[in-house]
Amino acid sequence: MKRILMSLLGGILLLTACGQTSSTQITPIPIVDKITATPSPIPTNTNTSVPTETPTATVTPLPTISAFTPTFDASTIVTITPAPKAECPRTVPYPKSTLDPNDFKGNIEDDLLGFLNTYDPQPLVNAAQNAWWHPKEYVAFQDLSNDGMPELAMGSFIGIHNFYIFSCKNGKYEILLEFPPDAYSSPATFFSIKDNNRNGIPELTLLTGFMSQGGHFYEVYEWDGEKFANILSPFYPNDSDSRYLWVEATGKIHYEDVDNDFRNELILDSGVPVWETYYSGLPLRNKRIYYKWNGQNYAQYKIEFSQPEFRFQAIQDGDLAFYQREYDKALSLYQEAIFSDKLKGYSPEIRGNLRAQWDAKYGTTPTPTPYPIALDEYPKLAAYAYYRIMVLHLVQNHESDATTVYSTLQKKFGSDQYGRPYVEMATAFWDAYQSMHKMYDGCAAAIQYTAEHPEILTPLGSDYHGWQSHIYMPADMCPFR
Repeated sequence: MKRILMSLLGGILLLTACGQTSSTQITPIPIVDKITATPSPIPTNTNTSVPTETPTATVTPLPTISAFTPTFDASTIVTITPAPKAECPRTVPYPKSTLDPNDFKGNIEDDLLGFLNTYDPQPLVNAAQNAWWHPKEYVAFQDLSNDGMPELAMGSFIGIHNFYIFSCKNGKYEILLEFPPDAYSSPATFFSIKDNNRNGIPELTLLTGFMSQGGHFYEVYEWDGEKFANILSPFYPNDSDSRYLWVEATGKIHYEDVDNDFRNELILDSGVPVWETYYSGLPLRNKRIYYKWNGQNYAQYKIEFSQPEFRFQAIQDGDLAFYQREYDKALSLYQEAIFSDKLKGYSPEIRGNLRAQWDAKYGTTPTPTPYPIALDEYPKLAAYAYYRIMVLHLVQNHESDATTVYSTLQKKFGSDQYGRPYVEMATAFWDAYQSMHKMYDGCAAAIQYTAEHPEILTPLGSDYHGWQSHIYMPADMCPFR
């Protein structure tokens, strides 16, 4: 790529002057005594409004829910066989004490390749690593392909704005990986160079770009014997090109062996966005995503959120844990949704109030009075939580406990105008399940009931619950066949 000669000369002169899990079986927690306890009093007011936004009533066939659990199997690990030692061009020592601007006066890529194929690369490496104005995260000179010869990875140097990996292959240096700069003309930098998956090849974790409000991207590459391949599973399952990690301005990533299998998991903390992205996404929490090495990729296998603030968040976290087969965690979250007097209520009006408070914080409007809790939300969410606990017990073959929970649900909410629809859904499930003791039959009945009464989905998770909310559909009412 062509670069302006003055930029090249300026960089050279500055440099001359100045001389970086396996799934665990979870033991269920008995809850009969807790379930029959009386919940803490819920604040009351005169607002009995019920959200009017409801999904379209459609009959959704019973889905096949894949197990959202770690898929790592030690037998699938591929240990890369060391490549034959690379044969590099026979080079000569650089004849000058400092880099000469005349060596870099044309196409920067061609000039760098010419330099590497003519001279020992060490003077160039030393100059890049020792320049006070050049962060060490921009350059590395080490064996990244396991062939016994070091590669040169660099960006933002002597007129370079791209990121390159130069490697000696087939008797000469060539470019094996190249990234354009981000929107701010900044090249990719190293977050880490380490063999986290223990297959004998170091992974290059790269910070590849920033967005206007501080959000940033990471990508992970590893030599596969022929090229540097992106080893991340897609961030969006339906977009195979989205092999990156995205975090907000306050987000971060790190590696840690969380399951003690001697291979590090990649952990992403989303962080909470800032400015208008925060305003439009309310309510927001940190979202932690775990990626585990499955022998080919770092694949997403578990999600968790920071402590819930609102009751609907405890419900959604419980359902997420349920899908991930973390049954004790799901049970605890459903109990919290039923019994906690610290969780807050939520409604479209409360969301609007939160936005108004955000505006007031920055002086654009007066501070609003907090909006009161709607009376209808608690019985809906608590009744749903009892239903999910009942299903949870049946999945674990604890039918006696499930019977107790079902009886408690009927007593507490069978005559409640807001909770009764969830009792009716639970009854549809229970009656169908009892006929053959098959989860498929119970699930099909619960899903059919919800398809005919889609209004019961809205309090659980709809568009007014914010960006991070799951939008509930009938199939979400029962995930097991």
